[in-house]
This record gives sequence, structure tokens and C-alpha cells, in this order.
Amino acid sequence: MKAKEFLLTGLLSVAVLCGFTSCNDDDDHGYYIPYSYAVGDMVVEDGFEPYIMLDSKKTLFPSNGNRLPSYLVKNGQRVIVNFSFLDSQREGYDYHILVNDIDSVLVKNIIPITPETTDSIGNDPIEILDMWTSDKYLTVQFEMRGAGQEKHMINLVRDYSLAANPDNEGYLQLKLRHNRMNDPDVQRFLWGVASFRLADVNAEFPDLKGLKIEVRTSRGTKVLTCDFENTGDNGSFSETSEKTVSASLE
Repeated sequence: MKAKEFLLTGLLSVAVLCGFTSCNDDDDHGYYIPYSYAVGDMVVEDGFEPYIMLDSKKTLFPSNGNRLPSYLVKNGQRVIVNFSFLDSQREGYDYHILVNDIDSVLVKNIIPITPETTDSIGNDPIEILDMWTSDKYLTVQFEMRGAGQEKHMINLVRDYSLAANPDNEGYLQLKLRHNRMNDPDVQRFLWGVASFRLADVNAEFPDLKGLKIEVRTSRGTKVLTCDFENTGDNGSFSETSEKTVSASLE
């Protein structure tokens, strides 16, 4: 799967995302605000105003960067940003934007799985909406059932007991595991996004072709392939449907 530049586009009045303020369509003014979502890293350097670098290495310069929350304005901070494109250009940057909302993205390391830890890591169903790699991360956009009363746990795990890993095609085999953590299993979908660091994998296997990610979904177990040769490709826009509630994750 290719690196994605933009995750979602649509209408601001119909989306609720992980850690974002709900945008309820409670009024009938008859207008909507076009918006986009993207995941990237904050770039904060001395002598420069803060901006966002996407996984494709393209840059977003926020016109209201001086109003971003201070806890997010840190170099390397992983963020998801809801923004609108501006007609004006900002020299030295790919896109000039107005930030509508912004929040941090959950970032975790790949962890080992053992017979002793498999129960706590869990294996509840999860639906993968998108998955892509950059030079630093595997990023996953997903949905899972739940009431949102408890924090769910998501992990990318590696089974060190596998005899051939990477496999004979040059892919490292990993598993995406979800633990509902006793949140009621109701017919309600929670949305989330998480990034997993790849530095250790890249250092251990410099010639790795990519990743094969096993994931249990509501329709059975699937294996998704991410090719590193596509890392850094420009992403594409895709339409979004309404997200009913955001996921609380750890």
C-alpha cells in the first residue's frame, strides 16, 4: 500500500475523529465548509514558523500557526490536521492552509508477542480503512465496534518464534492486534488512527521489501501487504462518510 498524503476530504459538518471536537450538524444554515484531513509531522526549527511535513515530504504551511496548541508545536510531533486550502501561496511550501482543528496521533513501537502476553494484547476484530508506510512509520486508519466507555488498545506485534521472518519474498510478518478492554460490543463504530515506528525494523533489515500485516476483521483474518518501494509516493484524496464517534486509544 502506498504512502498517503491526504486521508480524508469531505464536509466539516459530518466528521468526528480521534481526539477532535465533534462537529454536529445541529443547524440548518444550508452551507458547508470544505475541508481536508492529513497526517504528518510538525517541523519546528529556530528562525522559522512551524509547519507540517506530510509522509510524502510535501509541506503544509498554516496561516494561523501562531494559534496552534503549544503541546503540539514540537519538532517531530505526529499530528492529524483538519484544514482548508487557501487560494494564496506561501513561498517555499507546497500548500498554504488554514488549520480548523489539530490533534496528536498515537505513536507506538512494534512490540514482541509471546504466549504469556497474547491474552493481554488481545485479538478483537478491527476494520482497516487505510494503511501506508513512510520512511519512519506504518500508519493505520481503522474502525472498531464499541461503546466508547473504555480505552481500546492497539498494537503492532512481532512473533519472534517464527522460523522464517522475513519470509522468502523479503517481507517481515507482523500482526495488528486490538483489545477492546471490556468496552461493550455494540453496533457502533469508533474511528482512529495510529502510527508505528519502523526505525528498528529498518536498521535490522536494511534490504526489507516490505511488511505483511495479519489482522483479524469481522469477516475473518486477512493479510495486508505494504511495499517499501512505494514509500514516499504522493497520496490521493478519497471521499469520507460520517464518523459517528472517535476512539479513545492507548
